[in-house]
Amino acid sequence: MPTFARTYPIRFEDCDSAGIVFYPQLFLVVNRVVEDWFADGLGVDFRTLHQKRRLGIPTVEMHVRFLRAIRLGDRLDVALEVRRVGSRSFTLGIDGRSDNVTCFSVESVLVCTDLVEEGVSACTLPDDLREGMKAFLVPEAGGDAPATPGSL
Repeated sequence: MPTFARTYPIRFEDCDSAGIVFYPQLFLVVNRVVEDWFADGLGVDFRTLHQKRRLGIPTVEMHVRFLRAIRLGDRLDVALEVRRVGSRSFTLGIDGRSDNVTCFSVESVLVCTDLVEEGVSACTLPDDLREGMKAFLVPEAGGDAPATPGSL
């Protein structure tokens, strides 16, 4: 399966007083793996994306399942796959595992936005990003999703 993977150590700063990861920290891990994927998987770091290309990729929908506690000192293996690439948005699946056991699972929809315009508006994903994302598209996802009225 085409995935992008990173391992992150769980540090003291990530945990509550019981030594368990405070769940909002996992949203930071999700953002970190997306940022790492853009830089190392797609070849466009966030500085270039935001400041030079003037594009954003905010999350517009996220479904999360917390399945197992993650503790101080654990190593969290995070895998990212692309489940759908549309004309203006894409869907990612992100799983976090520790000791080969799934701890959390995320499905996230992100949309490409034009940062030049006043306000935030969806825009077409650039061809280079769309093509790069397709390398991480899971076969069972069925490829490009057809555009539907009102879809991002």
